[in-house]
Amino acid sequence: MTEGWHVERIEKPKSYWKEESLEPDRTFRSRKCLEISEGKRKMMDLDVAVEENLSIVLNGGCVTTLAALPTQLKELAVGFLICEGMVGSFDEISSAKVEGNILTCETKDHKAVPWKGHQCCSVGGNSTEGLRPITSDLMIKAENLLQAVDKLNQNAKLWRRTGATHMSIICDVQGEILASCEDVSRSSSVDKTVGSALLSGVDLCRCAIITSGRLSGVMVAKAARAGFPILVSKGAPMNSGVELAEKIGMTLVAFARNPNIYVYTGAERII
Repeated sequence: MTEGWHVERIEKPKSYWKEESLEPDRTFRSRKCLEISEGKRKMMDLDVAVEENLSIVLNGGCVTTLAALPTQLKELAVGFLICEGMVGSFDEISSAKVEGNILTCETKDHKAVPWKGHQCCSVGGNSTEGLRPITSDLMIKAENLLQAVDKLNQNAKLWRRTGATHMSIICDVQGEILASCEDVSRSSSVDKTVGSALLSGVDLCRCAIITSGRLSGVMVAKAARAGFPILVSKGAPMNSGVELAEKIGMTLVAFARNPNIYVYTGAERII
């Protein structure tokens, strides 16, 4: 295995990227690969990320099947239901359990939910259905936001090993990390991070969520349903994301890479 083989093409490797605790077979597997460089051919052992089809069942009905990293599955189920608006709040969920690749949740009212079909990513699209205007007075210093962004790559252990995952983190106004999760899907990395934070009792309305993926209308809708007033990415925004964020009053920050951030909507919350 060549450590940090893809990372070296992006920035200088750092010592903390090595000797990290991960779950072989569950999160990654080593595969043979032929490297061809400047006419030279060499066999290498490289790590690849694992994805599996996972089904989420709510009140006895399957609401989606998606491809995701087979870890933090309870967090994935809870976060998905919240971010897709299938339940109104975390308090409505009475139980969540994992049996193999079936993630089963129950709500207190046991109301049946219709099947949403097979999906490999979010089912929410850029629909504004169920989205309420964001009126939060939360503000965060740009320097604290960048402090949190700097930790995105530090927490992305599987990305450093495989180059195949997205990372999401949740931070408070001081820039302290409250939750973080990786996944092969940018949508599922957000779902898992939201679920992790909710299961730990974090108030998402007083936090910002930061992700490595592009900011589309799907991602803005997810963040809004979870209650975040501020959504940030190291990557690019899309027109659908900017328009939806502007419509609902969310702060949208993109290309957040020290020392710069670019605030597309809701600039009053970044001080």
